[in-house]
Amino acid sequence: MPAFDAHLAGWFHDHHGIIGSSDLKDLGISDEERRHLLLIGVLESPFEGVYRLTSTPLDFRARCAAVCAADASLVLSCYTAGTLLGLRKCGSAAIHATTDRLTKPVGRRVVIHRTRHLPPEHIAVRSDGIRHTTPERAFFDLAKHVSDLTLTSIGEQMLHDGLCAFESLVQVALQLAARGRPGSARALRVLTGRSASGEPADSHDEVRLLAALHAAGMVDFVRHPSVGLLDGSVVHPDLGVPALGFYVEVDHHTWHDPTAAADYDKDRDRQVRLAGGVVERVTDTQLRDNLPKVVADLRTLYLGRRSSFGVQAG
Repeated sequence: MPAFDAHLAGWFHDHHGIIGSSDLKDLGISDEERRHLLLIGVLESPFEGVYRLTSTPLDFRARCAAVCAADASLVLSCYTAGTLLGLRKCGSAAIHATTDRLTKPVGRRVVIHRTRHLPPEHIAVRSDGIRHTTPERAFFDLAKHVSDLTLTSIGEQMLHDGLCAFESLVQVALQLAARGRPGSARALRVLTGRSASGEPADSHDEVRLLAALHAAGMVDFVRHPSVGLLDGSVVHPDLGVPALGFYVEVDHHTWHDPTAAADYDKDRDRQVRLAGGVVERVTDTQLRDNLPKVVADLRTLYLGRRSSFGVQAG
């Protein structure tokens, strides 16, 4: 058969231009034909036993597929799994992979993590040859790399995007946590600090702001409180203190059509005021440019609201 046919072309199309030596043989490519394809520059070998179609870009997913093809025991994890899952705060120049076996180094810019516990239910296998940890396992593994705030934000995004349930995050963390195991304390601390109920945060900015408000002593702020309107409907502002009817919305300029979003926001704020509440709005730009000032301003307004309710500053 020809050294390069439709079956081989289809494989490369579906696997980011990457193939392993055993798959080459399964597709009928002999060792001699493989050497010829390497010689004429159709293929190159990024890792031992792994081949790349040179006309295909060696992008992030191609690098991921190449690592998976290099060793069947490797499962992409940590930052790399987070990126594949579309999670924020997971950028990394290196490819991270976990294995439960002794394995030799794969190559430059590939970080290998070893574990004694990597059951099949912690692994997601894709049709393009990429294997990565599940969202729950990725959350736990990332705990050894990131801060409490970042891990909280990642967990909130997982819940918001429907990647997993809060209960499954807790279940996997409890399975894996052990004294001295990197990330165990942080993963459990972040999860136990969150209520099992309630809607997840919509953005990292909301997570940052809530943490900053709590750090400034305004610990009665909660995420997405329920606010009943006069028409019987219920809305959920981003943050708020239900006992005071004091709410904060974080506006993201790029999410919606500006005119339609502004009209909706103004009407909803008016309905909250008619129900006896107040709404303060801050933008993502303000939070990123000067978070301390935003928190200080909100604290002044918050204390004023407490005073109007006859509550003394604590």
